[in-house]
Amino acid sequence: MKINLKYLLISLSILTLTACQNSPTINKGISISTSSVKVKDIKEPLTVIGGELSYDFINSIYSNYKLYGVKFNPKNNTIIAYGDSSTITIYNLDLKPISSIESKNDEIKAVDISSDGKYLACSGDDGYVEIWNLDSFNLVKRMRSSSNDILAIAISSDNKKVASGGDDKVIDIWNINSGEQIAKLEGHRDSVTNIGFIDYNRKIVSTAKDKKVKIWDILRKREIYSYLAPSNEYGEIKAAKSFDDYTILGLTEVESAEGNYRKRNGPPVWKYTIKFKDNQGNTLKEFNQHREPITDIAVARNRAYMATSSEDKTIRLWDLEKKRHITNIVLKDRGYSVSINKSGHLLVGLEGKKRIKLFEIRNSYEPTLSSSSSSNAPIATTNQNGISSWYRKEYAIVVGIDHYKRLSIPRLANAVNDARSVAKLLRKKGFEVIELYNENATKERILDALKKIKQTSTNQDATLFYFAGHGDAVTGYNGVREGYILPYDFNADLNNPNPDVMYYDKSAISISSLVMYTRDTRAKHIGIILDSCFSGLAMDSKYAKKSIPSSSAKELDRVEYDSKTRSVRIRPTKEITTNNANSNSSSSIFRDLLNKKSINILTAGDDQPVSDGTNHSPFTQALLKALEGEDGTKKGYIRFTTLADYIKKYVENKTHNRQKPQYKNESLDGGDFIFKI
Repeated sequence: MKINLKYLLISLSILTLTACQNSPTINKGISISTSSVKVKDIKEPLTVIGGELSYDFINSIYSNYKLYGVKFNPKNNTIIAYGDSSTITIYNLDLKPISSIESKNDEIKAVDISSDGKYLACSGDDGYVEIWNLDSFNLVKRMRSSSNDILAIAISSDNKKVASGGDDKVIDIWNINSGEQIAKLEGHRDSVTNIGFIDYNRKIVSTAKDKKVKIWDILRKREIYSYLAPSNEYGEIKAAKSFDDYTILGLTEVESAEGNYRKRNGPPVWKYTIKFKDNQGNTLKEFNQHREPITDIAVARNRAYMATSSEDKTIRLWDLEKKRHITNIVLKDRGYSVSINKSGHLLVGLEGKKRIKLFEIRNSYEPTLSSSSSSNAPIATTNQNGISSWYRKEYAIVVGIDHYKRLSIPRLANAVNDARSVAKLLRKKGFEVIELYNENATKERILDALKKIKQTSTNQDATLFYFAGHGDAVTGYNGVREGYILPYDFNADLNNPNPDVMYYDKSAISISSLVMYTRDTRAKHIGIILDSCFSGLAMDSKYAKKSIPSSSAKELDRVEYDSKTRSVRIRPTKEITTNNANSNSSSSIFRDLLNKKSINILTAGDDQPVSDGTNHSPFTQALLKALEGEDGTKKGYIRFTTLADYIKKYVENKTHNRQKPQYKNESLDGGDFIFKI
């Protein structure tokens, strides 16, 4: 029995050793927890539509030493964590340690990463300023500051300079390549806590424990302006983020006690504010939702939104354009640091002093290739020889409104159904679509969606705006007539219209401003399709089809009359190849149209009401038939011009000429939007 036990123990030892050899190495003291949400990063910048953002928890990791901060590397989304250790740890998005940097400082109290992700600058309690290459993790330069404890560091946007400041009340500026000190800025009366380069790296904004914000001229090595950040001599600057035109400050302040005997003689009444101040110290905006000190500020690269961490156990998200609160990420412990990645879709925060948490930030109205209503819809493939390959991407905003916030506005039967069908069809064709229906189709969200597409699209893209809902027209005091599309939150009485067009501009969207907005986008081809009353006021001339030379017309798509069915139909251009060198070929003509800018506008009617129809309006029914090929049309390509001609004839035939769609190409270049059917 003893012999068997002996062999058993030996066998177990061997198995244990084998298991240890095959198991992955895990750093002692580090624990990882995950959610079912997989991390992903969308390269296109995140924008805020309708003042809304949401978030998903992705992952967290517990550090074996106290942390002071976390930052994203903008180049590759690695996460850099630093704190009460000479080691700076680099994590991937799975929050697994992939590398580390060993500093000569015993504690790392400040870190900055260059805008291109090439360099990391760090400093700490031993006064060393270090520059590290984040590709090789090799030390580039190490400088010794006169400060014994460096609390702030910043790299210039051109990667030529690094600035540091600390307990000696001085800001040192160094040349990154040579390590030479090129400036020493003196003027603060207490430890420097934050530094930022502005104005093409010609100026520096600094904050300190003396409660002052100072702006410095680097070339002249002198102070330009200084102001007291808190509202009185009490308080503290806890965090700061500077730009050319303003500085965002996280402040702990003491409320004024004038006229209140209890406050004046009792304990201080603290408030925790975020203030936007211009370079003269004027307060532009103030937030006071935090209930404990603010510890860090992060701003998305496109300045769409801001995140702030606080000891009140929250990370709060803010709409930077509209300067208002969006939502809170609730933590289990105090928040001490926050960082946003380059695209704005990922956020990392420090919970307590040891737990790193990763979140995905989402916009409910991002352009998508699939939706819950059409998740199984096939996505159009790109053919090397086909027209589709000539657009890098195709975007669409689809808006449908059946009922309105103002109950006196009549309900529509088919607007949302029309819009959903259009969105589904466009996704089939490879469009990335933003959908806004009923309550979600407010003026703010529509304009934000337009801005999103404007910021995202390039000169190789095509964009489409479709609206189904109420429209209205107003004749001003001087006979000026303007058409409007009405968002969900339109707030005027249609039965008693106000003749002042500026009154309508408060809650409606004028068609002329919609056209001007599209002119301001970089997209190569732009389409506006309006299925609403009075939408024909978008035209300053009646329907006119762009002429094509007669020698070329036979090569192109066109509208034909089918005598058998007594209906109109489209004859598309057949599959196009890029190898045909004939200058009069359809391939050559389409290529010419695609290379030129176009703004195509198609409306359901003239300066008149239009039909809502049954199931689909006549106008949208024609649009769907044309693009789906339901009328027996063969597959191929059609121009927006041909689509408009077909819809005009179809609707006029269907409504016995009571409704007259209008079309116009706003571009002087003479290009044309191309659809694949």
